[in-house]
Amino acid sequence: MGMHRRRDEPPARAELLNALLAEYSSRPRLTNHLGTGWHMHFRDDNIAPDRQLAALITVGTAVHLTSRGMDRLGRCDADDCARVYADVSRNGRQRFCSARCGNRATVRRHRARRAANYVN
Repeated sequence: MGMHRRRDEPPARAELLNALLAEYSSRPRLTNHLGTGWHMHFRDDNIAPDRQLAALITVGTAVHLTSRGMDRLGRCDADDCARVYADVSRNGRQRFCSARCGNRATVRRHRARRAANYVN
């Protein structure tokens, strides 16, 4: 494969995610800033909302991939959808970003089979 790794391979995913973690997250710490219970923050206080969101998504993705598996991100298999998803299925075989995309793909396959049967 040479010097370039495919982005969907675990080492390449880790490299990209580490760069995002370095940019958006900070050391973890406990906080009860709202008085509603202790929880973890992986970002500095008083940062812009867009950076808060980037930190949340980056750390959440890292936690998901390290706890569920580095292959637990995917791109929707529906022909007309380019969304990505975090695979939360039990068996790690999620193929679509949503039930809606999965159902539409199933209907398309069914209609294509029916049309092929009418031609034959």
